[in-house]
Amino acid sequence: MGPALEFGDRFIRHVYVLTICLTIVVAVVLLGFKRSALPSFLIGSAIGLTLFWSIEFMVRRLIRPGKTQKTKSLFGFITLGKYALLGVCLYFLFNKLEWMNVYAFAGGIALVQGAIIIKAMGLMVTVLSNKDPNQP
Repeated sequence: MGPALEFGDRFIRHVYVLTICLTIVVAVVLLGFKRSALPSFLIGSAIGLTLFWSIEFMVRRLIRPGKTQKTKSLFGFITLGKYALLGVCLYFLFNKLEWMNVYAFAGGIALVQGAIIIKAMGLMVTVLSNKDPNQP
């Protein structure tokens, strides 16, 4: 049996599911109360999920002991390319589109971090209450 706070595939899968569920719930709330912020929030959520996915991809496939200089160069290229592409997208979003709601956009990006915090707090409560976190 592994450590009580093991962050493996199951944790990452739960973060994806929780983020998607939170996105749907917040989108429904925005649809009812502030419809104009909905596209900005959905774009932010999509960017947040893709950034999380790219970090997961790089960690799983590129960061391993004993990798060559070519792998390290690929890691650097992906990292710089990801943020350069994000910068170009943000430039066009903020400068060319007047309908962009900055607060909803930032909330969408921060949703992934919120899901990670919620999931980690759930694990901590489980550990502190002396339950096995691997049981449903």
